[in-house]
Amino acid sequence: MTILVMGYIRAGAGEGAKLRDLLVAHMAATNAEQGCEFYNFAYDLGDPDLIRISERWTSEEALAAHGAADHQKALAARLRDFDIKEVSVKGWDGQFWRTLIGE
Repeated sequence: MTILVMGYIRAGAGEGAKLRDLLVAHMAATNAEQGCEFYNFAYDLGDPDLIRISERWTSEEALAAHGAADHQKALAARLRDFDIKEVSVKGWDGQFWRTLIGE
């Protein structure tokens, strides 16, 4: 079963750019996890302090292991060093995956 996760981090004015190196390192660590098919942060083109989160996991177990991973806990702790206004992350336990455009 595929698990899709979508969300965002809303940083205070001018804080988005300060998060870049932390988020890049976290993406690399997470993409190396077993069961992670895709993990990405992306800056919203209309708001550089809004960071979009998108993830794809092979199972609930893989997602749970990610939540318990040391680098995930470290990210949560490090985010406290920044002016974070809001974080929202939601998951969907998809029943099927289909291509809408492209390969």
